[in-house]
Formats: sequence, structure tokens, C-alpha cells
Amino acid sequence: MNESPVPGNESYSPGHTSAQWPSYGGQAPAAVQPWAPPAHPAQYATPAISMPLVSPGGRFAAVLLDIVLVVVTLWIGWFAWSMVTWSQGQSPGKKLLGFVVVDAATGEPFDWPRMALRELGIKGLLGTVLSMCTLGVYFWVDALMILGAGTRTLHDRMATSVVRHV
Repeated sequence: MNESPVPGNESYSPGHTSAQWPSYGGQAPAAVQPWAPPAHPAQYATPAISMPLVSPGGRFAAVLLDIVLVVVTLWIGWFAWSMVTWSQGQSPGKKLLGFVVVDAATGEPFDWPRMALRELGIKGLLGTVLSMCTLGVYFWVDALMILGAGTRTLHDRMATSVVRHV
């Protein structure tokens, strides 16, 4: 007795055609993919916000202003001010220039925990470790990505954020 690899097809015999699968020469059809791939790739570059994004020059000015504030206040004043401004989605430099960090998908300003994760976790800890491991290459790639589409750096993409005017 021939054992059929397909249930319900006891008359299966290699080399003979079957009424069930005539175009396959009597053999079971190939495996079928159980799910369909997405119709189009996900779009991450277009943020869902109504205000214009900050230019690369504006972002650079905010970073320089933050550096000046860190030096002038001996880091302590800048850090204390950051603890307050992070609840509004801003660093002290962004606050003075009228910029805010928002979610790229919703356009809502970051709250304190998300800003702390973005500034301390992603930019601070992860950025420092990756820059040390790559001998500074990560720093330059992160900084120069602001010149690309959407004026978003690597840390913006990791935190799913954009910087716009208030």
C-alpha cells in the first residue's frame, strides 16, 4: 500500500498525475507563503507636524548655546535648568531659541521621561559608547545626518523625534 504524503489522497503514486493537482504532475503544490508582504515600505522621513522644522543652522546654534551655558554655569546650572525645561520638550538652548523636540509621528512635545531618555540615554550614554567604539565616526555620522532629508540626526531617529519651532 502506498502511503500518501497528502491526507485524503490514498491513490497517490509518484510519477502519476492526480485529478487533485493535475498541473503539478501528481505531486503536492509547493509551500504557500501564509502572509502577504506590505504593499509599500514604511515611511519614516515625513513627520506628522504642522509647524516647520528647525534648519540645520538653527540646530547647530542651539547646540552651541547649550555648550556655552554648560561652560558658563560650570555644568551645574545648565543641568538644573535642563531638569525643568525637559518637561516641555526643550533643552536650555532650545528654550532660548524657541525650539521644541516633538514626536515625529504625532507632533506632540516630548515629556520629561522621553527627553531624559533622548538626552541622557541616547545622546549621552549610547552616543559616547558608540563614538568611543568607532573612534569618533559615530559622532560625525550623527552630526552630518542633519544635512539629509527631514533634518534628523541619528539620535532623532532612535528617539523618533524631530525639532520644530514653538
